[in-house]
Amino acid sequence: MTDAIEVRPVRREDVTAVIALVSEVLSEFGLEFGVGTTTDDALRDLPASYEGGGGAFWVAIRGGDLLGTCGVFPVAPGSVELRKMYLRPAARGLRLGERLLDHAMAWARERGAAQLVLDTVEEMSRAIAFYEAHGFVRDDAQRRGARCTRGYTLRL
Repeated sequence: MTDAIEVRPVRREDVTAVIALVSEVLSEFGLEFGVGTTTDDALRDLPASYEGGGGAFWVAIRGGDLLGTCGVFPVAPGSVELRKMYLRPAARGLRLGERLLDHAMAWARERGAAQLVLDTVEEMSRAIAFYEAHGFVRDDAQRRGARCTRGYTLRL
């Protein structure tokens, strides 16, 4: 079923839909867009905000509807942060998270990164289970966002 979903680099015209999706997912967990992190604000200037810093950002689209997002951004030599990997509730369970993670890991490996890191909040238990099932290990030194309560590392 995911073969009808296109994963492609974000375009400027996607920004409104990206912010809406991220805001929607954050609200599921009682969080507000733009509060407690600068990575939310960077979405307003996609794709330049990621590409200009050496990163990348993808969107997953089916039939003109934005289903998911995923970004990567260098945070230290050999270390790339996985950012804004969010899926609409209707897109969960379609293995789209795996497709987006595969894009992120391939991108990081192509650039010689040794690890992929992320931070998240305790309440995102399904996301945490997904990350742990895909080899991420808890590493709270990777917490960068003020609202985040957990950090993770995946050796590439």
